[in-house]
Amino acid sequence: MTNVSKLALLGILSLGLASIGCGSKSSETGTGGSNGSGGGSGKGGSSASGGSNGSGGGAAGAPAPTTGCLASDPPMSATIADFASGAIDGGLEVMGGVFTYGDTPKPSYSLMPGSIEITDGVVVSAKNHYQGFGFYFNGDTMGKDCIDASSYTGIQFDISGSLMGDLCTVQFSINDSEHADMTVAGTPAADGGFVPNDPKASGPMGAYAPQLQIGPMIMSTKTTIQVPFSGSGANVPVGGLPADTAIDTHRIEGIQWQMTSPLMGDGAASECDLDITVSNIKFYK
Repeated sequence: MTNVSKLALLGILSLGLASIGCGSKSSETGTGGSNGSGGGSGKGGSSASGGSNGSGGGAAGAPAPTTGCLASDPPMSATIADFASGAIDGGLEVMGGVFTYGDTPKPSYSLMPGSIEITDGVVVSAKNHYQGFGFYFNGDTMGKDCIDASSYTGIQFDISGSLMGDLCTVQFSINDSEHADMTVAGTPAADGGFVPNDPKASGPMGAYAPQLQIGPMIMSTKTTIQVPFSGSGANVPVGGLPADTAIDTHRIEGIQWQMTSPLMGDGAASECDLDITVSNIKFYK
């Protein structure tokens, strides 16, 4: 078993199922697509692990939450993943694991020393397809807490590769508790109810994280992209549900890259094909 599969298996065994977060669907921009929310699934996809509820107070300086992850822990270092020796070598105490979602085929990934390559191809149809890959974060060894990244400005990563297909788009999201749907039923509970797919979630029905369109930034040569949590710069994620709600830097659940297909017709390509290599993923100040 590879290091990646061990991490993912650990998360699935020790944590709950994750959320599905679908917002408005745009045939051209992909804004408002599916949101993994810390290890979730897209529309019609299966889920990975999103963690389970913690206990105790919220992070210092943050309002005490009543739902979702009740505690957050700072990362052990700025490094999220550097893929040393072909393995996910996270700077977080417990990084969590990898998740994918989408219609068949879901994105596939392969680890290489220093980077990870993600590929996927989907045929354009009468509905949008949301194909995603990402990392869910665990703030503690039990997988109960979110990550408190409030001392950082945002997340950066190096990316290279290609996106093929007219009107096909790629979005990057930083997933937090407030933008994760807490209404999605998941596994049966002992009292006859349901444990939410993502017990860390505290957002309303249909919640999804703000998104940054990165398709035009993907080139054959490596490009470093810095994505701030907030502000007014060109790389600040926008949209999301709840609307006009900033990313909660005290309760970060994970990050994801998503390819969104356009609708059939209107000059759209017949297929969207993604082949990207990502490396040097970290928090920055």
